[in-house]
Amino acid sequence: MSDPTLAWLRDRAEVTDTVLRFANAMDRQDWAALRACLADELEIDYSALRGEPPRTVLAEEYVAGRVSGLAGLRTQHVSTNHVVSVAGDRAECVSAFLIHRLDPARPPESRTFDTAGHYRHGLARAGNGWRIDRIVQTVLWSRGNPDVHGALRART
Repeated sequence: MSDPTLAWLRDRAEVTDTVLRFANAMDRQDWAALRACLADELEIDYSALRGEPPRTVLAEEYVAGRVSGLAGLRTQHVSTNHVVSVAGDRAECVSAFLIHRLDPARPPESRTFDTAGHYRHGLARAGNGWRIDRIVQTVLWSRGNPDVHGALRART
């Protein structure tokens, strides 16, 4: 955009901040903060890593999945290269990610699992900010022990 308006710049900053709060909430395991980033219902597509089909879930179900999947883990969700588009009360944020997962209870040679790729977050404007209502994860690579990942561990 060659001549961004103040409203567009504010929306872009708020959308990016929502995506960053989402990532940071997982690392802090601050489930109330994670829930505050989400619409009541969201479409999720984690098929690239987990092999499960895209689906629609309630925000509480999404949070509960993270509570169980991240239990006992230390994580760092790095979110970069945010490209934001806004059209009225809808926004999309495409970003790069690197997720480090460490299970301190495992032996050193099998305690980490890292994943890199891209996220496409869809957001809707709510009365008091933006809320994520769509998450599509595209995985470029993973390394380490996939059993460290809570959702993958649950399948084995």
